[in-house]
Amino acid sequence: MSDNPQQPNNGQSQPMPPNYSPQSGSQQPQAQQPQQGSQPQQNGQTQYGSQPQNPQQGSQPGFGSQQPHAGHGSPQQNPAYGSQPGYGSQQPFGAPQGQPQAGYGFQGASSAQSAAAGVPMGAELPDAAYGPNSLGFWNADQSERTTALWSHLAHAATYVVGVGWIVTLILFIINKDKSPFLRHHGAQSLNLLIIGVIAGFGIGLIGGILTIVGIGFLILLLLPVLSIYMIVIEIIAGMAANRGEGYRMPMTPNWIK
Repeated sequence: MSDNPQQPNNGQSQPMPPNYSPQSGSQQPQAQQPQQGSQPQQNGQTQYGSQPQNPQQGSQPGFGSQQPHAGHGSPQQNPAYGSQPGYGSQQPFGAPQGQPQAGYGFQGASSAQSAAAGVPMGAELPDAAYGPNSLGFWNADQSERTTALWSHLAHAATYVVGVGWIVTLILFIINKDKSPFLRHHGAQSLNLLIIGVIAGFGIGLIGGILTIVGIGFLILLLLPVLSIYMIVIEIIAGMAANRGEGYRMPMTPNWIK
C-alpha cells in the first residue's frame, strides 16, 4: 500500500448528503434570480412589473369608443331617445284636452264663434258687418256690447276732460285679440281719434298764422265745432255697439284694423 492514499474521484468534490444544510457545511451556490417582471408574489403583493393581467382588460371599449349618438348611423340606438313628442306639439296652456280653441284665442266671447271670426285680422270687412242687419254677423253678447259702448264714450269724454282716449286705447289693447267685435269698435274709435288730432292741429296752426290778418279767429272757431262733431259721432257709434251692430266712422280711413 502507498503511504499517500489517493483521494477518491480523482480530487473531485463528492456530492452533499441529502440532509446537508448551510450551517453544517459550505453554502450552496446562489440561485439565479428570475428576471424583473417574472418574480412570484411575496407577502401577498405582486412586485413591480409583475402584476397579472386583468382577465377583462381589453374587452372594454377604449376611451372615446362609446357607442355613437343616435342619428349617426349607429345600429344600437337608444329606443327612448327622440321618442318624446317634438317641441310645440303640446296643447296651449289652459286649452281643454282634445278641444280646439275658439277664434281669436278667447273662449268667453260670443263673437269669437261668429262669422266675423273667420275674417283675417286686417282684412276689409264685408258690407254685412255694418248696419242693423249685422247682428248675426257679429253675434256679440251683452258683455261685449257694454265694453264697446264704454270704449266709444271714453273717447267722447276726451273733448270734455282731455284724457278719456286713454281708456279707449287700453280697452283696445286688452280686447283686440279676444273678440272681433271689440276689436272692430276699438279700432274705429281710435281711427276717429287720429283724425281728430290731425284736424285739431291743422286748425290751430292755420288759425294762429292767419290771426295776423284778422281772419284767424274765425278759423279757430272751428275747434269747438270739431269737438262737438267728434262727440256726436262717438255717441252714435256707442249706441250701435250697444245694439250689437258694426259701425263705420264717416270720413275716417281704417288705419287701425
